[in-house]
Amino acid sequence: MGAAFMADSTARIHSTLGVCCSTSGGGMMNLAVGVAESYNDSVPVLAIVGQPPRALEGRGAFQDSSGRGRSVDALKLWESITKYSARINSADDFWNKLEEAVVTALSGRPGPAALLIPRDINETEVGPPPQSVLDLLSNRPTLVPRFENVLQLHQMIRTAKKPVILIGSGMRRSTRPQAAVDYAIKANIPVMTTMADPGAFPNNHPLYMGMVGVAGHPSAHNYLNKEADLIIAVGTGFNIMARAPIAEGLKRAQVAVINVDIENILTKLEPEIALKADGAAVFHSLLARWRTAPFKAPAVLDYALTCFTPVLDDESKKLASQYKNNRVLLQSEALSILQSYLPENGHMLFDAGNCAASSLHYLTVPKGTSTTIALGMGGMGYSIPAAVGAQLSSNNESQSVVICGDGAFLMLGLEVHTAIELGLNILFVVFNNNKHGMCTTRQQLFFEGRMEATEYPEIQVSQIAKGLGSPEQVWTAKVSSASQMHLALEDFNNLATKRPGVLELELPLEEIPPFTTFLSPDAETYSLAISEEAAA
Repeated sequence: MGAAFMADSTARIHSTLGVCCSTSGGGMMNLAVGVAESYNDSVPVLAIVGQPPRALEGRGAFQDSSGRGRSVDALKLWESITKYSARINSADDFWNKLEEAVVTALSGRPGPAALLIPRDINETEVGPPPQSVLDLLSNRPTLVPRFENVLQLHQMIRTAKKPVILIGSGMRRSTRPQAAVDYAIKANIPVMTTMADPGAFPNNHPLYMGMVGVAGHPSAHNYLNKEADLIIAVGTGFNIMARAPIAEGLKRAQVAVINVDIENILTKLEPEIALKADGAAVFHSLLARWRTAPFKAPAVLDYALTCFTPVLDDESKKLASQYKNNRVLLQSEALSILQSYLPENGHMLFDAGNCAASSLHYLTVPKGTSTTIALGMGGMGYSIPAAVGAQLSSNNESQSVVICGDGAFLMLGLEVHTAIELGLNILFVVFNNNKHGMCTTRQQLFFEGRMEATEYPEIQVSQIAKGLGSPEQVWTAKVSSASQMHLALEDFNNLATKRPGVLELELPLEEIPPFTTFLSPDAETYSLAISEEAAA
């Protein structure tokens, strides 16, 4: 599973093809969990999966997956979670099927592909790769827009009074992710991002209006629902988590959709115009038209990006009196402190749960830093191995930061050992409340506070991390106050030799996460100011 998540994040962040391998049997089944995430989120990954020797398939092979008898049918399994799956039956098949797999993974709506290789085939010579295979990654297939559609969209933008560009995670996986940003800045069009990639547009730019989705900013939702007259959405599939809070705006305003999989979107929306194309190709064409006749969209006046004011849940309000004389660290306070230590030109990886929802909502993504979260299958633990994939393909002078809960750490926390083995510059920040926070919140709000299978005995995350390597290999700390957290982060940042770090935050009180489904429509908010320096 860890290998698949590493390959997934490598593909997402570095706009390439991720590659992962596994053995047959249990290794195959574990890898499939991670590849299913890539399938749901349209990430191009190639899975190379070992199989028993051909002569023993269906005849009692160890880890048989021929589909005969009581064995798993490997090919059917992989066909259900990939765009392309094939079994290599001879050495002569290898290069042709590899090329088919990679082309399919990268074409149209991207996604994973799988090649199943029997043990005896694995030992055969296949000869040198043909040039077509070598050229695949440098010449990715691009779906170009129709000229008349680009012209129509151009005219819609020119005549709109309050246009907004909504950039989803698919733009990062286009052939030129910066194209939408460049066009928005040239044409002075305000931009919003989605939970799948809040860093898709510079968060400190004056044109940035915030993030939409169930953990999005109320000001962004209100503007789309009440004021925007044109929404240009690129690289978002509009799943329910993204579209629910802006459903009113998607019906009221004109909507233009740019996506490589328009058919899927048309089951959810009725846009004015739908461009089935690579987002980069569309914005490249729009930029070309803008250069021939430059224009500026009308400025948005008196807009302030707002966040929900953090509040304790009912159970924590009862417990708070126990800590009056011994002030504890709150999640919102921890995020405020962490903000000052987030790296520029690095990577931020968010896991599932309350801490991720709050991080997406309250944190401002630093300049040049990528943001990644797995919202397809939404499995816990993704961010930990994903950070390894992100950092492996980066200069170790840059830094990756993981934001996860203790539940996620219990799922895949031992993947920290891979980061230690490779000496990667990753800070794993673990928000530890000794419970599955998101499940607890839902049980409090929707099940009359009946707690079931969401809380567990105290775990010592930092102690577990210490057992994975020597102090020279892994930095660890556990904090329970704001002053301790400041000191710990200063200590990590000042390490003479970059290495993985695990920072455990002890959080005995729980705040309601800023999910629109958890908060009332009149929930208290506050404005998030942009500094003059950042705006410049």
